[in-house]
Amino acid sequence: MSDHGDFPDDEHDPITLSPVVEEFLGDPGTPADVFSAVVAFLVDLRENPFPHLSMPVPGRPGMHSAPLRRDLGLVEYAVNEAQDPPRIYVSRILRAD
Repeated sequence: MSDHGDFPDDEHDPITLSPVVEEFLGDPGTPADVFSAVVAFLVDLRENPFPHLSMPVPGRPGMHSAPLRRDLGLVEYAVNEAQDPPRIYVSRILRAD
């Protein structure tokens, strides 16, 4: 049994981060305010695959975008609603700066 019982393992986690997003979050050069906005977004996303202000991306079925808090950027992600819970793939983060 894992010491981190409160956290789902990767196999059962409905959210998958692209390698680009993982690198972005692991980069010590990522500003703290942007990092915290992304983490807050991921928390919201875990509760609802279509958080407030989320919009479908035209011409890209299943893709959505949503702004980060404090207008620090935009997150693009895909939602597979055919699964329960829906599977979410966070593909990229576009910073406003």
